[in-house]
Amino acid sequence: MVPTHLDRRSNSMKHVLLPIDGSTRSLRTIDMVQQTYRPQDTEVTLLMVLPDQMHIDGQFARDRMARKAAQELETFAALLPGWTVRTELLWGSPGPEIVYYARERGFDALVMTRSSRGPLQKLGSVATYVVRNAQFLDLIIMREAAP
Repeated sequence: MVPTHLDRRSNSMKHVLLPIDGSTRSLRTIDMVQQTYRPQDTEVTLLMVLPDQMHIDGQFARDRMARKAAQELETFAALLPGWTVRTELLWGSPGPEIVYYARERGFDALVMTRSSRGPLQKLGSVATYVVRNAQFLDLIIMREAAP
């Protein structure tokens, strides 16, 4: 069931943020966007936030992480042919970076998965942070399907 505020019949352009971590779990966000929105009415931004560990790992490791993340973002973008897709890579703490980016860029909705496993566990720490701090937009938290 599609929430009424995300109804496919809406005529206005929607700006949807998909924070992804490169996992297969993140693929579910792509499916949710395809089921909820229309490509002609939606601009999707794929966002990956990497931990800023330069003080520990050094510039070489950071560059390697950035290249790998950029490849993963492009792989996910290719799963949305016919859609307007942007990719963004940020460094920092995922929860605060996601909320800040969503607020600054004026997104209408955010689609993400939880990282906790098992049907009885609560939302992961990043999803919990986003739920508590991103009340300015339509928010979808898509739970991981039970095994």
